[in-house]
Amino acid sequence: MDLQLAGKNVYVTGSATGIGAEIVRQFAAEGARVFAVDINLDALKAYVADDGLTSVEPFYADLSTLSGCNEAADAAVAHFGGAPDVVVNNAGIGRMLPFEELDDEDFHRTFELNFFSMMRTCKRLLPQMVAAGGGSVVNVTSDLAGQPETVFVDYQASKAAMVNLSKTLARAYAPAIRVNDVSPGPIWTPLWSRPGGYLETVEANYGLKGEAAVNELVRDREIPMARLGNPADVAAAVVFLASPVSGYTSGSSLGVNGGTVRAAF
Repeated sequence: MDLQLAGKNVYVTGSATGIGAEIVRQFAAEGARVFAVDINLDALKAYVADDGLTSVEPFYADLSTLSGCNEAADAAVAHFGGAPDVVVNNAGIGRMLPFEELDDEDFHRTFELNFFSMMRTCKRLLPQMVAAGGGSVVNVTSDLAGQPETVFVDYQASKAAMVNLSKTLARAYAPAIRVNDVSPGPIWTPLWSRPGGYLETVEANYGLKGEAAVNELVRDREIPMARLGNPADVAAAVVFLASPVSGYTSGSSLGVNGGTVRAAF
């Protein structure tokens, strides 16, 4: 299927590793020009060079700040010579902590990057996109936004706020701009595998190591697909929703969760 993205200008945040890196790769494979933003510029530049992604422009920004969001958005407009056709808000952080172990600073830090970076990016770019003729926004949220657990408390609250704002923007900027969100379930990314990542917590909870701990988590959560997802699963959904092929879809949440969310709503 031709997703009609060749020659489109795409702005992606949180693009150095995991889901974000795969989003960048898939847009580039569709022939789009990509402005990729992350605080980890070395990792971003490394895979862009290694993969020969000549249509991708890496850019450093701290998106947990207003100035970082605005500087990155303005640099993208300058690079493209106008507003982007597509914006993907993927930047985010999260830790497996219960409510009692979180303080004000934890909530502020999580909301600044997850929710406020999305809000600030949209506020900077959407009016310019409307003036240029419109476009598409895809926000990467989480299945935990609608099916919260007793851990990830600040993370899932920030993602729920993102879902709500996505639907608001879909109404406010229609018909010029479509706004949707993709809500991943558990996806194997560096957030799991890095030192201090989710895997260590899962291992401690189950008293198991590595794949055995992951398999126990999959059984415990009763994931119908019987595995964790991978970044390509999520990226494919993002690219589809961003494309003109999904031109009558706006204000929607697309779950990429292996069947973990079973509520009828």
